[in-house]
Amino acid sequence: MIFTLLALLNGILISFSRVLNGRLATHKSAFYASWINHLGGFVFIALILLFGQGFSAPLLSIPWYVYMGGVIGGLYVGLNSYVVPRLGVTLATLLVIAGQLVVSLLVDVFLGKLVFSFSWSGLQLILGAALIVCGFYLLRESKKPK
Repeated sequence: MIFTLLALLNGILISFSRVLNGRLATHKSAFYASWINHLGGFVFIALILLFGQGFSAPLLSIPWYVYMGGVIGGLYVGLNSYVVPRLGVTLATLLVIAGQLVVSLLVDVFLGKLVFSFSWSGLQLILGAALIVCGFYLLRESKKPK
């Protein structure tokens, strides 16, 4: 139950972060907003590590490619800072979730965390992802001038 509440809190915080970064991006640029976001995050996490568990990670024994998560995270924040003022928080969030859903399904199947079969639950996953993607397409088409 606690993990469910933490995930929900994370979603709430991400929405607020998108709004704030989007506002900052309209004053400067999307990547400036991303830089400020990551600078603030770095200071916050550094303080937690400094006063909590300390800096004891064996940096050189970790494979280089796992550090790409930071690069992807920076690009994610920069892209969100760019699109949120243009699409709105709700549409941008839903599109991000749709992308996450589709790729998460593929990654979990590839890693063996989700055994895909042509069962009712497997069909529900595919149908859910397809409905989200189709919904965004229909929403975009309805907003086009006629």
